[in-house]
Amino acid sequence: MAPKPTHSWLQLFRNLLNLEITCLTYCGLWCIHPKTASILQCGYFIWKISIFAILYVFAITLFAYVCSNIDNMSAATDSGCICAGMAVVIFKAMIYQFNREFIKRLIIEVLKCADDLVEFSNVDHVRDIVKRHYLFNRTIVYGFNLLGSGLVIALLLFSPMEDGLPIRAKYPFNTTIPPWHAIALTIEVVAVSGGVLAILSVESITLLISNLITMQFDVLNVNFENCGRQAVNDTNRVYKERSIEREPSYTFLSRYKTCLRFHQRLMSMASDYNKIYSLSVLFQMCSSTSIICLTGFQAVVVGGQNSDIIKFGVYLSAAISQLFYICWVGNELTYSCSVLDRSQWLSNWHQENFRDIVQVFTSSTMFVRHSIYLKAGPFYVLSLQTFMAIIRTSYSAFALLNTMQTTDS
Repeated sequence: MAPKPTHSWLQLFRNLLNLEITCLTYCGLWCIHPKTASILQCGYFIWKISIFAILYVFAITLFAYVCSNIDNMSAATDSGCICAGMAVVIFKAMIYQFNREFIKRLIIEVLKCADDLVEFSNVDHVRDIVKRHYLFNRTIVYGFNLLGSGLVIALLLFSPMEDGLPIRAKYPFNTTIPPWHAIALTIEVVAVSGGVLAILSVESITLLISNLITMQFDVLNVNFENCGRQAVNDTNRVYKERSIEREPSYTFLSRYKTCLRFHQRLMSMASDYNKIYSLSVLFQMCSSTSIICLTGFQAVVVGGQNSDIIKFGVYLSAAISQLFYICWVGNELTYSCSVLDRSQWLSNWHQENFRDIVQVFTSSTMFVRHSIYLKAGPFYVLSLQTFMAIIRTSYSAFALLNTMQTTDS
């Protein structure tokens, strides 16, 4: 579970994180409490192995079907887009298995830094920022869950049945006779529903962490702008109203240095975030290009039934939405970092004794100009420009498939 912050506002973010961590636990992608009874830990381990086995088996059968129907573009693209989605689920699930302890530490550090920064800030200055980011996070979590539920329903209930199965896959046994039919159907239902729940939880946690870092940069901008004498006077007034002795060092320079220390912590967290997630985001971008291309091809060119249009329309919407949110959050973080130098300039530094602040102020203004990006491997920076580039690439691949289909006809 996420650590409990001391500030009541951040408890709302902790609740969202705990909700997604619980979903990951049920999906077998997290871990149960180490003090849990041994028999329950053994049972959870068996459950985890079973979930991964089902995901791998389903992905292999999809890939085998695509390879065996490579000459049939309609059948190959039908299962190919779902195979690409399952590949993302498995890859990100493995990333969470290998980096679970690192992710835990990152969550703890992000919440601890956010708690310290909010406590340091003037309540009136940061209340709206925290509420705005919480509303965005809540919209992402519930919006993703709603979209995921629609995707599961579309894939399992609106897919034309072939041999009594909702999804085309090649099994090493006859799926038209019992009990093999029930086994194949169970594999598809568990893999689709569990895979969608897993990817939704993983993406929600990823976006929550990145948006919490962005929120802290927004709060830090406000704090830089309020390092001046008026802010110090307001702080002194609060101390006086509370009958608390003011710290002698609570001046412009001390507030400014504290903001710089928060900036260093945020830079470290952004670097850790990229180390953990950049590879999985790169894999998702490559996969999303394929998914958007193949689902668009199925929905527009191949799909002749209303059920096909519904299924691939929902799948296409999910792929584009997932990609858009990741790029949008990365774009917001880059923007929040890019205006730090402006916030420093508006800190009323000109009202202070220049000889006291010149060294710190000049060096810090150059230091914060180093932009911070969320990256997808060494090749991409998460931004709206990257999102548009992926959409253009997907459309080019779609146009190529459409040309090939027309030529074959």
